[in-house]
Amino acid sequence: KESLQELVMLPLRRPDLFKGGLLKPCRGILLFGPPGTGKTMLAKAIANEAQASFINVSMSTITSKWFGEDEKNVRALFTLAAKVSPTIIFVDEVDSMLGQRNRAGEHEAMRKIKNEFMTHWDGLLSRPDQKILVLAATNRPFDLDEAIIRRFERRLASLP
Repeated sequence: KESLQELVMLPLRRPDLFKGGLLKPCRGILLFGPPGTGKTMLAKAIANEAQASFINVSMSTITSKWFGEDEKNVRALFTLAAKVSPTIIFVDEVDSMLGQRNRAGEHEAMRKIKNEFMTHWDGLLSRPDQKILVLAATNRPFDLDEAIIRRFERRLASLP
């Protein structure tokens, strides 16, 4: 809990600490552990304590039946997060949305969603002035795509 508070609250409340170039704010944190350990509740509590906007993203909020709308929804998500900054984008059950890209039978639209999400996430890394953090929770961290795992700078295991 304490390490999560440091990773989330310091960059949002004290951005002056990260101006010198020695320290970089964390842009991605992965919480993983067995079901029922309070990962989602912890994410909501830390966002409230940091006085940050909390955007809860799930697969159903991103996907659409119309071709191309999924990418627009991802773009709108990051645009909204920039407008209401400081923001925590929380992806619960991240393995369902950003799982491995080489799965048999995966639709092309899912790969496009993942690519769009990663592109915008990389944009956060290149703009240190934006106070946006991607926080995700999963029970199955090994089902995530390798490119997604690399973007999570910190990985925290929640113990029961």
